[in-house]
Amino acid sequence: MIKQIKIIIFTSSLLLAVISTSTTHADANNNPGYESSPFDLINAVNTLRAAYGLPAYSINSILMFTAQNQADFMAATGNVTHSGPGGSGFTDRLLAAGYPLAGDLSLGGFRAENITSGGEGMPAQSAVDGWMGDALHQNTMLSPDLTEIGAGVAVVDGRAYFVIDCARPTTSNAPPAGTSVVGSGATVPANAALIYPVVLSTANVAGDVIHEVRSGQTLWQIAISYGVKIDDIKRLNNLFDNNIYPQEKLLIKKEGTLTAAPPTETVTLESTITATPALTRVPTLVTTTTQMPVVPASQNNDAVMTVAIAIIALAILGGGVFTWLGSSRKDKPS
Repeated sequence: MIKQIKIIIFTSSLLLAVISTSTTHADANNNPGYESSPFDLINAVNTLRAAYGLPAYSINSILMFTAQNQADFMAATGNVTHSGPGGSGFTDRLLAAGYPLAGDLSLGGFRAENITSGGEGMPAQSAVDGWMGDALHQNTMLSPDLTEIGAGVAVVDGRAYFVIDCARPTTSNAPPAGTSVVGSGATVPANAALIYPVVLSTANVAGDVIHEVRSGQTLWQIAISYGVKIDDIKRLNNLFDNNIYPQEKLLIKKEGTLTAAPPTETVTLESTITATPALTRVPTLVTTTTQMPVVPASQNNDAVMTVAIAIIALAILGGGVFTWLGSSRKDKPS
């Protein structure tokens, strides 16, 4: 008995293990683009740092913000570039987002950015392997002077764009005041370039998607939010540059004319659904109850009379036969 119980427990445990393994594999396969997520990009970089005996980069939310925005910008423009919206440089974008950048800001501060692009199925590890091809990109990932990281991944039209932003914050973690960065060609006050969310519009009756520009929104941000290219928006709206203004209405794309369904169709469908069971059931009941033939009463009486006459005739005939047989026996000599 104890041996049987042990066998049952072992079999149950083995079954649970198989189920658990199958579920894990299924979940991994149902998560498309998992290898190209920003966090896998960070994990790949930190694994590389560990191999070189360096401490892992800490994830910083502001750097995640700037890296993802740059990835989105590249995807919207189709260009792999360190220049951001309006030609802004990397340091400009960090200061505008409020990052407490350490170092001499006139020289750019302690920061480095890696960018690349590849096919939609390109894994994060491939981006890191590609950056290992030269000393400048290696230093971004293996610098002993940088301590924090953010990453961004964007996919548009079957192409993936990868960005890592690495930096070192000030000891006070206080964002610096607006400053001019050498070679940037712009002065960006802190928090002046924060990106406001885009609320997506749906197609109107004509099938046109119209977006009303809000304060702080940019053309590249609107393009990536709707999943279209900047050049497509500019072509549809006859724009010659990337300048847009609040309350301006932009045609984003045409989805074709929407045809409204006639209201009578719904009524017809409902009446059909309601009437069909009644029309089906009633004939079935009538047919069922009238299957047996109905014989008139007069025909029943005639049949009875015929049977009675036949019985009487047979009785008379039988009596005559018995009488004749008796007479024949008497006439014979004994």
